[in-house]
Amino acid sequence: MSGPPEWLTRRPDGVTVEVKAVPRARRTQVVGVQDGRLRVQIAAPPHEGQSNAALCAFLAGLAGLRPAAARIRRGSGGARKLVEIDGDPAAIEARIVAAAGEVAQEA
Repeated sequence: MSGPPEWLTRRPDGVTVEVKAVPRARRTQVVGVQDGRLRVQIAAPPHEGQSNAALCAFLAGLAGLRPAAARIRRGSGGARKLVEIDGDPAAIEARIVAAAGEVAQEA
């Protein structure tokens, strides 16, 4: 493997994921990569932080972690977000990249 994808950055205590969030979808799922960001459809509406909480919980779940391990670092009010996920960087990267790879194979 040639290293992490452009939308994922390793930190000493976790990873940072660049996300293009699409709220009000039928279900929460990774749908691919768009403009160098992981594109995630979110079932929750963008009202009172519901979609941000759902996004964090979803990404933490993909990484095999509890929802509190993920948080919005930047972009809480827009579609382009930086999400930090705390934990073992290698394990988190492997799980999230695998989930994104499954989407790429289906397309």
